[in-house]
Amino acid sequence: MPYWKWSTILTVASISGGLFLTFLSGLYIVKPFIVDAEIIYFGFPFPWLEAYRSAWKLQMSWRFLFLWRQFIFDFMTYGLFAATAVSIYFMSLPKRGKTTTRSWA
Repeated sequence: MPYWKWSTILTVASISGGLFLTFLSGLYIVKPFIVDAEIIYFGFPFPWLEAYRSAWKLQMSWRFLFLWRQFIFDFMTYGLFAATAVSIYFMSLPKRGKTTTRSWA
């Protein structure tokens, strides 16, 4: 496979797979026990979204904090994971040998 095709496939796989898995990791929820506040963290392995509100005033709306540094680390982790998976897949494919044509002349 030509180098430009290989690098394009790895780039697309790492970016799209990284974004997909990062947003999918947002379904992972951690609720630490805190007496006077209600805090929820979203993301795995790095929590990149935080929702919080005061427990004393339950009518208060949720406040959200997007943590860019953790989001980038999470994206890089999953991007490397996706690129590794794609490269292992392509390396496990059998190599096609060059076909020789016989001339009957």
